[in-house]
Amino acid sequence: MKITSFCRVFGERYIKATTILLVVPIVLFARVGAADVNWTAKPVFDPIKDQTLCMLESVKKVLNDGYQDTEIVLRVGEHGLRVVTKSNIDAGKGDIGFQVDEHEFVPMDRVYLEQTIVFEKDIAKIIEQFKKGVRAKFTLRFWPTYPDTGSKTLTFSLIGFTKAYGDLANCG
Repeated sequence: MKITSFCRVFGERYIKATTILLVVPIVLFARVGAADVNWTAKPVFDPIKDQTLCMLESVKKVLNDGYQDTEIVLRVGEHGLRVVTKSNIDAGKGDIGFQVDEHEFVPMDRVYLEQTIVFEKDIAKIIEQFKKGVRAKFTLRFWPTYPDTGSKTLTFSLIGFTKAYGDLANCG
């Protein structure tokens, strides 16, 4: 084998190996960094308690409610889980709730001022499921006084929830 051939082969392998070693950590860091933005511990005014509370807030998601696009955000704290939207909730069929991974479906407890779904019972159990889970799939229904548009599903990532939950004590 000639020296020039050896250098060419060795050089190509060196460049490929160097590229892999540089790209893999960047990709892994980007994935870990992305997990942190799924949930944020922050002070949020809770109209149910009529005060500002430290809560975890999910990223905002957009869902078509059957008539228009609406933003939906989850807020979690020691007093409960809130699903906040700008569309009116239709609680008439009793099918609104969520499921974390393969756990049982958790039905909503009530609707507050037409646009917030409230889960208060067993909040400690809900938080533990969120900490251990990967995703929570919510079943929602909108516009009780309009023709039925059917149930809608929306999935939220639980990646980063546990870390953000640990930040709750320092969010005030």
